[in-house]
Amino acid sequence: MFDHPHKIQAYLNEIVPHLRNPSASFTIHYWGIDPAHFDNPVHQHSFFEICYVREGEGMYMDGDDLFPLRKETLFISRPGIRHQIRSKRGMFLLYVAFEVDEENTDPAIIRQFRQLAVVDRILITDAYANPTTLIWTALLKHLQEPVPITEHYVKSAALSLLFSFCSAFQAEAPSAGLGISGYKPAAYALNRAIRFVKDNLSHSMTLAEVADYLHLSSRHLSRLFQQELGMSYIHFVQQEKMRRAVHLLKHTDLSLIEIAEKSGFSSIHYFTRSFSHKIGMPPGKYREAIHEKKASE
Repeated sequence: MFDHPHKIQAYLNEIVPHLRNPSASFTIHYWGIDPAHFDNPVHQHSFFEICYVREGEGMYMDGDDLFPLRKETLFISRPGIRHQIRSKRGMFLLYVAFEVDEENTDPAIIRQFRQLAVVDRILITDAYANPTTLIWTALLKHLQEPVPITEHYVKSAALSLLFSFCSAFQAEAPSAGLGISGYKPAAYALNRAIRFVKDNLSHSMTLAEVADYLHLSSRHLSRLFQQELGMSYIHFVQQEKMRRAVHLLKHTDLSLIEIAEKSGFSSIHYFTRSFSHKIGMPPGKYREAIHEKKASE
């Protein structure tokens, strides 16, 4: 926990309302350190808001999706997306809201933050060792030190924090790195692989089988997934299985056994265990929460 969180919050809002370097400029709408954040209304922003759960648990609604929140979770509220944070017992939240001053920012950086506004990955669990979390925690701990630190350090650390959001939330995005300008063989091959995996998800295709279908070596295809998406082939398949399962739970009345089969899980027990580990609750409970949310709207 942090000592005097409200004083630290007031200091940040006073000292860091804007951030600039030769390449980028940001407006900071607010910094927040809330030791007991409960529910807020369904709303939306014209700017980014990034939150970090230091303690506690709750739920986060993003558009039509509902996600469980627990300790050491990072999540993003994107511009124009209706969202809501809920917590029955309260969560210790850190948050910052900001937007890019595009008139004073390099085009390449503008593109990064525009991509951040449309990412699929909006929640990162077990983020205690994530670079974003480490920067954020270090910044706040330094503000508690008895020896004052310079405004220059605070602003440099804050700027590093904002830049870290792009890599944090885009690291597992399926389309990351695939902005195609002209024909690029690597991107074309990877797109075909991704489509083939999604179309055959229930059959649990191995890397070798996919590579053989594309007339590539397994080693080359594995390297494409790692270089272009920042993850292994196995990690990608696991991610897509979970996406398929969540979609079917939300939009169909299929049984859990049918959903497990269509999502490529070898058994209902493996499906339940994997889903609970990734999402934070069993698939049946997740479906109940979705139905309760729809009924309350």
